[in-house]
Order: sequence, then structure tokens, then C-alpha cells
Amino acid sequence: MAQIYVAAPFFDAAQTKRLDQVLAALQVNKSVTGVFSPRDDTNKAKLEENSPGWQRQVFGEDIQGLQQATTMVAILDYVSDTPDPGTAFEIGYAYAHHMPIVAVQVGKMPMNLMLAGSITCFVQEIAELKTLDLAHVLVRPYVGPVF
Repeated sequence: MAQIYVAAPFFDAAQTKRLDQVLAALQVNKSVTGVFSPRDDTNKAKLEENSPGWQRQVFGEDIQGLQQATTMVAILDYVSDTPDPGTAFEIGYAYAHHMPIVAVQVGKMPMNLMLAGSITCFVQEIAELKTLDLAHVLVRPYVGPVF
């Protein structure tokens, strides 16, 4: 069974909607035992957003979520060909710790070379996350243009 860390930007309505769709798909996936979403599972202390205490708290909670995960699901949403730096950090952390990375990218666009090279399984349809075995992630790398 898989404990999932969802790496994703959630700064605008479209990104939030995609994140909600991914979380809903993971909810029904039989190979998933738990999901950590930085948007939903941090700042339990209700600290003032962007305060120094909030920054330390949320960073620590994110790292703890990464340490407890067995698989990462990363939503690759770009703004003007620029990957979200938080998502890129989380992918790098997962890769460095030999965690399988399932990357979701809706639509066709070039991918950052370093992100493309770190992906275990590339998915273009969110619905596939409902049935994909996330405890035994198949190797299906990204194939396409990079920058």
C-alpha cells in the first residue's frame, strides 16, 4: 500500500481545481492508504500566514510529510514555462530519497529537463490516478520536448 505526498502549486483557481481532482482520484485508489497534501495538511497550529513561525512550521510539516511518504504524485503546472519552485523542490527531495514520482501534466507543453529526468511514471489524464497501482509504480518516463 502507498502513502502519497501530493506536490502541487495551488495559487490560482485552475491549479486548485486540478489539485482537488487529483485528491479525489487518489481517494478512490485502492493502493493508497493515506495522502499528505501541503495545502490541506499543514499549519495545524493556525499560525499567521507568512509569519516566521508559520514559515518554520509549514516547512517542517512538509518535510515530515515527505519523510513519511512512499510515493509522490506531482502536478506539473507551469506559468510561462516556469515550474513552481516548491513543487520542483519536493520532486528533487523525492528523487534524492529514491521515492517513485508519478507526474501529472494536463495538456501538452515542454518540460524542464531535470524534472523530466526524475519522473518514474508520466500521466496525462487525472482519471488514471483512480486505478494506477501507486504501491508498485510502473516505469513510464516522460517522452517529449524539454527545456
